[in-house]
Amino acid sequence: MDYPLKRCRAALIAACLAVVTAGCASAPTTPTAPAAPAAPAAPAAPSRHSEAQPAKDRTTAPPQATFAAPHGLPVTVKEIGPAEEPVDLQVVTLFNQASKQKFVESMTDLDSRLGGFVTKVRDSGQFQANALDTLVITPPPGAIAARRLLFVGLGDSSKASLDLMNKVGAVVAREAVRLRAPTVAFAPTLRDQSFDKLDTGQVGAEFITGAILGYDTEARLQQQDLDPCFALKHLYYEAGASYFSDVVEKVGPAVQKAVAQVSSRSDQPFGKSGPKAGTCHT
Repeated sequence: MDYPLKRCRAALIAACLAVVTAGCASAPTTPTAPAAPAAPAAPAAPSRHSEAQPAKDRTTAPPQATFAAPHGLPVTVKEIGPAEEPVDLQVVTLFNQASKQKFVESMTDLDSRLGGFVTKVRDSGQFQANALDTLVITPPPGAIAARRLLFVGLGDSSKASLDLMNKVGAVVAREAVRLRAPTVAFAPTLRDQSFDKLDTGQVGAEFITGAILGYDTEARLQQQDLDPCFALKHLYYEAGASYFSDVVEKVGPAVQKAVAQVSSRSDQPFGKSGPKAGTCHT
């Protein structure tokens, strides 16, 4: 009879399975390798406006340098264009039409803001821009920052000289007094008419010298009751970014020289029987 044998075989198989199962449960498991640490994040690329290359602050005041002239007149060299300074009187120069000096940069901008007025009035011959000719206008509202605009003619560009720029300075001072404009800004606008035969720093020095001496004469006339009292409050000399440093370097000594010239002038009245000194103080 084979039933006992079958039962024996079944018991033996069950016992083997139990041993195998127990061995699997007690066998040590292979430890899992620790996870690799995460790689540090790559640093962000510097922006175009990082500390190394700061963004340009458009609210920053333009570079300027101020010098003290006689009669309490501050003279400031400022890096700004002729359409942007909010003064009572803005002044620019203009060569005659025959010189064929091409407008660029600030003169192109100024002419555009005025609807082509500068080109039209000169080319029509109604303002010929002969040396030391003057023309003053009231610009349309919002065209430029200044209340009034004065053009001073330079004539033939082939005859332009530092002496002429000295005389332009005197003309500007006298016109400012005549127009009762307390704040005045002057832009030579030579480079802006494609003219580069005169050094920009020397042009500034000559203009400022002429303006200081011209204003001193006006002040003396007032002190002698030969002209109503009026004082200039500020004179600005406008220079482009490329020329600002050179202009400041040359204008500083020019102001000192002009101060010495004013001090050396006689205090005697202009006429032997002229009026006594008045009470006007500029």
